[in-house]
Amino acid sequence: MRKVVLLVIFWVFLWVASGQATCKDCHPVKLDSKHAFSCEKCHAGDPRSSKEKEAHQGLIARPAHPRNWERACGRCHARELSALRRAPHYTLAPALNTVLSAFGLPPVKDLQELPEPSSVRSRADLLYDLLRRRCLKCHLFSSGEAYSEARRGTGCAACHLLYAGGKLADHRFQKPSPRNCLHCHYGNRVGWDYYGFFAHDLPHAFRTPLVEGQFPARPWGIEFHEMTPDLHAQRGLSCTDCHGRRELMESGPGKTCLSCHEKVRGRKPFHTPKVLQRVRCESCHAVWMARDEGLYFTLYENPDWEEWQELWVQEDAEIEALFREFFSGKTPRPFTTDKLSGKARRGVWFLTLKRRRYEEVTLGRDARGRISPVRPLLDLHLSWVDAEEEIRLEDWHPQGARELPVTPHTIGPGDTLRALRILRDFGLWENPRK
Repeated sequence: MRKVVLLVIFWVFLWVASGQATCKDCHPVKLDSKHAFSCEKCHAGDPRSSKEKEAHQGLIARPAHPRNWERACGRCHARELSALRRAPHYTLAPALNTVLSAFGLPPVKDLQELPEPSSVRSRADLLYDLLRRRCLKCHLFSSGEAYSEARRGTGCAACHLLYAGGKLADHRFQKPSPRNCLHCHYGNRVGWDYYGFFAHDLPHAFRTPLVEGQFPARPWGIEFHEMTPDLHAQRGLSCTDCHGRRELMESGPGKTCLSCHEKVRGRKPFHTPKVLQRVRCESCHAVWMARDEGLYFTLYENPDWEEWQELWVQEDAEIEALFREFFSGKTPRPFTTDKLSGKARRGVWFLTLKRRRYEEVTLGRDARGRISPVRPLLDLHLSWVDAEEEIRLEDWHPQGARELPVTPHTIGPGDTLRALRILRDFGLWENPRK
């Protein structure tokens, strides 16, 4: 037996000494055909060493991260990276500037230009702090929240590598799957609604199951009602069937409804040229839409944890972790991290809602004057209570319109009564018999 052991050790020694040890001996991953090259090409390190410390010397754990992607992905995909840096999926500028403009603050070119206050001293600081610590959880620099389906890769990997259950599930680069999209597009916003998900309200009583027992799973941080999925989802279409590379990575125009439904043009009374020019399709075809009204964000520098314990589920993993400390008998340190810089600052942003509903499709107008579903996306109210429990600012909110046009991904057969009201109320009726 001893001779057998010595022989095995001898052969292992020869195998290692001959330089045949590879990363895959410890990391048995599968690679797609286009990326089936040696690991160090992207991850660096020393693949020839059998010692962990030496093999990982200079390792780049996240080569697809925007800080690393020039060296790793950019050698083959320079054109794609150049285009992506201007795309809203990278800059987030359209969403950020909508909020900044509503509060009277200057626009930014991309999320990295957003000022980072060392502490909150002014109204502007308060809004910047809200965006950086409470809102900007989904961007290509972040690996997501500590919920199993909110974890994702960074940079290119966010869309092109599959994460499941909070960890990398497949190292083969692929076309983005719906699961990739939902790592960011969850909660009461476009994406979840496509698959019929509508978030429960925040208070404990509104989240409690109707029967005794455990709460349902919260893979995205909040339980959800299961509504009617979008008709396209029911037919098996994924997100990228409509939202392709040109739109997401190159800032080009995406598909419209008429890209696939050209045959409806001219049909009276609902699809005449006049109606199609003045009414967005979702105005009649959205089956339901999520409406979160009155979003009250309050920054507490010294929170009363007992007072807020009814709202410990905040759709925020970091705040939830602080509450778990409180429930275990500890006094949490009231610090949360900047989702861009990773730095911790004093204060916790709590959210309360005036109303969360899904029954009604509310109509307004978009920037082109077309009839469109609208949501109160700017119904934001900011307050600030300092460490001495003094109210420094109360109910700062935008002036003017708070309802903005949206595209509910809850399409189904047209609502005939709603469509007729639109034709009547906006003077679009044409006699179908003529």
